[in-house]
Amino acid sequence: MAIPNKVYHYCGVEAFLSILKSGRLWVSDAKKTNDRQESEWFKTLAFRHLEAQSRNDEDLKAIFDKLDFHFEVIQGISDYFVCCFSEDRDSVPQWAAYAERGAGFAIGFDVNALRMAVGAPLFDSTYSVPPGEQGSAEWSFASVFYGDPNIEDDKIKHLRMLIDIEPLFTDKDASTVAWEYIDRVCAFCKHPDFWTEREWRIVHNATLSRQSDRVNESAPEKRWRRGPYGLTPYFETPDIRQCIRDVVIGPANVDREARDYVSQFLESVGVKAEVDISKSPYR
Repeated sequence: MAIPNKVYHYCGVEAFLSILKSGRLWVSDAKKTNDRQESEWFKTLAFRHLEAQSRNDEDLKAIFDKLDFHFEVIQGISDYFVCCFSEDRDSVPQWAAYAERGAGFAIGFDVNALRMAVGAPLFDSTYSVPPGEQGSAEWSFASVFYGDPNIEDDKIKHLRMLIDIEPLFTDKDASTVAWEYIDRVCAFCKHPDFWTEREWRIVHNATLSRQSDRVNESAPEKRWRRGPYGLTPYFETPDIRQCIRDVVIGPANVDREARDYVSQFLESVGVKAEVDISKSPYR
C-alpha cells in the first residue's frame, strides 16, 4: 500500500476549535459511523467466500462451522473505535459529509508523526504489523479498503493461506487463526459505496484495552458525547498538535479575513502550520 505523507481530518468549526485547543483527536465507537455495516463488512465477505468454498471441502466446512460458532457464541468482532482521515486535501464529498457542508476545515497531519504520537503501528497490505514496527497492540493505523462482494480480493486469499499454513507453525487451530484475521481486518474494511473517501484511520481496539486494564494503568479513559447517531462513546488521543502541517479552509467558509483569522488562531494555540483555502467551487 502506498503511504501518503499527509492525511486530512475533515471537521466542523466546533470540532476544529476543540482539536486545536485541546490537542486531542476523538476516536469514536465504530458502530456510530454513517456506515450501517461498519466493522461487519469484511466478516460478511469472508463468510460468503468460505461458505461457498466449503461446500466441496469437508475439512474447510468443519473449520467454517467452528468459526461461525466462535463469532456467535465465544467472541464476536472486537469493540473498535476509529478516527478517520482522507488522502484528499480538498474533496467535495468530504466537505459535504464531514465539514458542515463546506463551512468547516480539513486538518492536514504528517502521517508518521501522527501515528508515532498515538503509538499506532502502521499495518502492511495484509493488515499485519511488519517486523520491526513499534507501537501498542491496542492501536493501529492503515488505509481502508473497499471490499467488493463480487471479487475474491487479496485479503480473502490471504485468509485462506493463513488457514492452511499458520496452524502448522503455531499452537492455534485454523478457526482461531481465521477469527483473529477477520476480526483485525474488519476494522479497516468498508462497503465499496464509500470508495471516494480514500480513507485512512487510527483504530483503537477497546476489547484488548479492557483485557490489559489490570496491568496497564495508562489505558485511555472512555468518554461520552452526543453524536449524530445518538450517545457515542469515545477515547482521546495524546496531544497531536505538533503533527499538524496545514489547515485547509472549507469552500463555504471563505471571506477576506478567513486566512488571517485561522493563522492567528493557530498561533494562539502554538501550532505552526500552513493555511490554505479550498479551490473547490462547492457551496
